[in-house]
Amino acid sequence: MEIGHFKWLSEHKADLNIASSGMIPVSKDDIEKLGKPVDIMGVLTSIYNVPIKSVALTHGTQEGNFAALSAIKSMVDQVVTVIPEYEPIRVLPSFLGLKGIEVKVSDGLGELINYVKPKTALFFSNPNNPLGVYLSKGEIRDLADEARRKGSYLIIDSIFLEFITSDLRDLPIENTAYTFSTSKFYTVDSFKIGWIIGDDKIIQRAVNVINLVSPLVIGLEAAYASIILQNREWFRRRNLSIILPNQESLMRISESLSSIIKVSYFSNMPIAYITTKCSVDSLELANELLSRGVLTVPGYYFGISNGIRVGLGSVSHDVFTKALNVMAKVIEDLCIKHFK
Repeated sequence: MEIGHFKWLSEHKADLNIASSGMIPVSKDDIEKLGKPVDIMGVLTSIYNVPIKSVALTHGTQEGNFAALSAIKSMVDQVVTVIPEYEPIRVLPSFLGLKGIEVKVSDGLGELINYVKPKTALFFSNPNNPLGVYLSKGEIRDLADEARRKGSYLIIDSIFLEFITSDLRDLPIENTAYTFSTSKFYTVDSFKIGWIIGDDKIIQRAVNVINLVSPLVIGLEAAYASIILQNREWFRRRNLSIILPNQESLMRISESLSSIIKVSYFSNMPIAYITTKCSVDSLELANELLSRGVLTVPGYYFGISNGIRVGLGSVSHDVFTKALNVMAKVIEDLCIKHFK
C-alpha cells in the first residue's frame, strides 16, 4: 500500500524544508553526555505509573499502531477514524481488512464519544495530526469509560502528547492503548524506538503480533532511550527554545494576513496548519510553494482539500522566517488570482 504523504516527502526536496513534524535531531554524542542507561521498562512504568504488563516496546509508533490494531482485530467489526488525520492512521484499518469509517469532527475530538459503539474501535491521534486539536486526560477518560461500558476500544497515536503535557501518569488504560516513539519530542539523528502503554490484554496480544512479524532486537536503542526518558525536561526546554521563536513569527504572519489565512495551532506543538480563506486547493498551494523553494505537506494527504501543514521544530528560526515570507507572498498572489 502506497502512502501518498511519504511519497510526497521522498520525491520532493527544497532549500526551505518545513515539512517535517519532528525536531532538529539530537546526536548520540549529546545523549551520552546526559547520563547513563538504565532499564527502560522501569523508566516507562514510572513515567506512566502503570505495571510492566501494560507496557510493550516497538520499533516505532507506526509499528505500535499496527500491533495494537491487529491485537483487537478479532474483537471489532469496524474502526472509526477522523478527518483530518495522519494518512497512515486513515489507511491502516482497510489494510488489515477491517471496515473503516471516516468521520468529520467540527467541535473538537470530544465529538468522538458519539461513535463509541459495541464492537467498534476509535483510532485517532491525540494531539491531532495535522491540526493539533487535543483531548485532555479527562476527555479521554470519558471516552474510555464509554468504551468499557459498550465493549469498544480506543487506539490513540500519542506521539505528540509530550509537547502538550509533561504529566503522563495515570492515563485511562482499560480497553485502551496509546502508542509513542522517540521520533518527535525526542528526535534523534541515528535511531528510533517506540512503546505502547495500555490495557494488559491488548498489550499481550500486541506483543504476540510484534513477535510474529518483527521480533525486537533493540538493546542499544533501548539503552539510549532510557537516557532520553530520564532527561525529559532537558528535551522540553530544548524543544521550546526552537519552537517558540518560530511560533511567534507564525502568529505575526497570521495577524498581518488575517483577511486571507487561518492558522490552526495548539501551544508548544511542532506543527501548525494553515488554510487560505480564498479556498486555494492544497496541492496547488503546496506545489506553488515548492516551485519557490519551500517544502510543506498538502492537506490532501490528511483528507482536507484546503491548506498545508508546516513544521515549527525541525528548522532554525532563520530558515523558518524565510519560508514564512515566501509563503505570505505566494498566498497573497494565489488569493488575488482566485478572487479575479
